[in-house]
Amino acid sequence: MELSVQDNSNVTNQKLKQAIEARIAIEDARKFQVDKLSQLAAKLSLCSKGIDIQLDNKLAKFRTALTKGIDFELLIPMIDNIMHMLQSQEKIQLSQQQALFSSVQNAGKQLQKTKKMPEETRRVLRNLLDHELANVHSTPAYIPLLDKLVNIYHEVLKVKLEIISESKNETANPALAKKLLQLSNELKLEDNAAKQIIDIQNDLAENDSLDSLLNSAIAIIQIVVKNISKERQSAQNFLVSLNQTIEELHVSIVSTRTHSESMNQEFKDLNSKIESKIKNLNIQTQKATSISALKEIVDNELKSLSQDFLAKEKLEQAERDTLIDSFKNINEHISNLESKLTKYKKRLNEQRSQSLIDSLTKLPNRAAFDERYNHEIHLYNMEASDLTLVVIDVDHFKSINDRFGHSAGDITLQVISKALQKSIRKSDFIARYGGEEFVLLMPGTPLEFASIPLEKLRKTIKAIPFKFKDTQIQITISLGATQLKSGDTQLDAFNRADDALYTAKNSGRDRLCLSK
Repeated sequence: MELSVQDNSNVTNQKLKQAIEARIAIEDARKFQVDKLSQLAAKLSLCSKGIDIQLDNKLAKFRTALTKGIDFELLIPMIDNIMHMLQSQEKIQLSQQQALFSSVQNAGKQLQKTKKMPEETRRVLRNLLDHELANVHSTPAYIPLLDKLVNIYHEVLKVKLEIISESKNETANPALAKKLLQLSNELKLEDNAAKQIIDIQNDLAENDSLDSLLNSAIAIIQIVVKNISKERQSAQNFLVSLNQTIEELHVSIVSTRTHSESMNQEFKDLNSKIESKIKNLNIQTQKATSISALKEIVDNELKSLSQDFLAKEKLEQAERDTLIDSFKNINEHISNLESKLTKYKKRLNEQRSQSLIDSLTKLPNRAAFDERYNHEIHLYNMEASDLTLVVIDVDHFKSINDRFGHSAGDITLQVISKALQKSIRKSDFIARYGGEEFVLLMPGTPLEFASIPLEKLRKTIKAIPFKFKDTQIQITISLGATQLKSGDTQLDAFNRADDALYTAKNSGRDRLCLSK
């Protein structure tokens, strides 16, 4: 009989041990899943970086808190604050859009006052103000660009009004045309919009009358407005999706935590109950005066303990099922968001690459050059090294456009760009600075050693056979070079190279001049 009691006690202890081990496994699984959710929330917060400085600071603190494993009760106010700031971004964007709307609208109203404006131009302007402008959704990056456009329109309007008031014939204004061309070069648009800008630039190169400038300026505004609306909608959709997912994660984590706390209390109560019965069983066993009494005590207590263990198993199974369903639902949302994040990141990377490439020559553009130039100067300031800066200009380029048309000029620049790119070292950096001007950075090359490769480059361009309308043309380039010196700013070295180029131009062109 004593053996039977001992066996039953062993069985009870074994079941209790298994229950404790199962509980530990569940806690470990929950901790792993919550850690994964915390990592995801931290990564998601990085996607909002750059929208607002205060929001960046809040998200940085949020990521730090997640990394440290801060108590969730302290995270809840932080999450609520971040959600509120995300929602407020729409108000900020609307405010910026209103500023842009007012600026363009005022410029348009001034233009409408112009007398003798071509009917087609007036119709396009009226449509812009009455319909297209209503759909404008601004981003901060475009506001200064549009302000410049509006200033150009004011200048055009002023000149046109002066001509009309003095009864003069309308004349060309190459200075304004050049200014508008330079401004249009700063636009970094995609696909069809980029092609439309190129067409406008071609028109400006062939016709710089005031009417043409007005038409071109309005056409550029229409393209930019449509592009702003498209980009804002894309960004807004992403922010809404991000905000919704964070909110869903918030709700799910709170729900899981609440459920876990409730289950923890039930487990605690049940474990206390089991421990109490086991203690009671030990006490009654010691007090038993006969084997029959002992048997009755053991049978009753074991029956009660068995019911408690069954209840605990059901409770654990219910908790596992609830957690599985909860995390399955969260994982579906995460998979959907990861897909959106991948697409959005890909689009941002493509836009980043396109914004640094000149659409005509496919060389890095001025923005890319400025970025690389600043980097080289930073390296030089950390540890002085040789860096040669070269400014290159195509000789008599305007005459090519005048004689053979703008398309011939484009082809010339494309051919020269390819030749320049093939003629430099992999460590060198060549970019189109604007118009027919290029810039070259030669790291690790002192000025006295740069002459030979630069003369070779000049001769390479000169040897390219150009033929337009059955006419053989020889294209040459002029080069000005200098070496970065201690204490130089970005402008100092560039001005020296530009002065050397000016000397090369005034000395007959098709030559290299150095500025030491």
